[in-house]
Amino acid sequence: NDHVHCCPNGYTCDVSAGTCNKGADVMNMLLKRPSQAVAPQVTSVVCPGGQAQCPDGNTCCKTASGEWGCCPIPQAVCCNDHVHCCPNGYTCDVSAGTCNKGADVMNMLLKRPSQAVAPQVTSVVCPGGQAQCPDGNTCCKTASGEWGCCPIPQAVC
Repeated sequence: NDHVHCCPNGYTCDVSAGTCNKGADVMNMLLKRPSQAVAPQVTSVVCPGGQAQCPDGNTCCKTASGEWGCCPIPQAVCCNDHVHCCPNGYTCDVSAGTCNKGADVMNMLLKRPSQAVAPQVTSVVCPGGQAQCPDGNTCCKTASGEWGCCPIPQAVC
């Protein structure tokens, strides 16, 4: 246990020889790689169909091209010009460019482009939840006490 190398599951580490041993099967020890910090969870609003997303607190509204756009307020009313939106409870007056709620009148809000939903990347989160390794790796402590990544699943650290 030199805190630098690792071996596959079921093998024993021979640090002095630099090998992993399982009966007559002998292989070189694997070098641990640095782990990555776990990114903070960023929330977003995923639009219908799951292909587009808007920042948290936005509303997905269709654009004239049929794509999704983002109205910069929650629970917005999507206007039928496919360019603007209004706050919840207001009606769109497209010809006047206003949002109306009784005597309360305000300018329409402009939609912003949505972002494509990123494919889900899986990773192995190390104990404590502060570090992660690529999928198929094993979290192993390094000599400094930080987490390192052994490039095989269920490794012997």
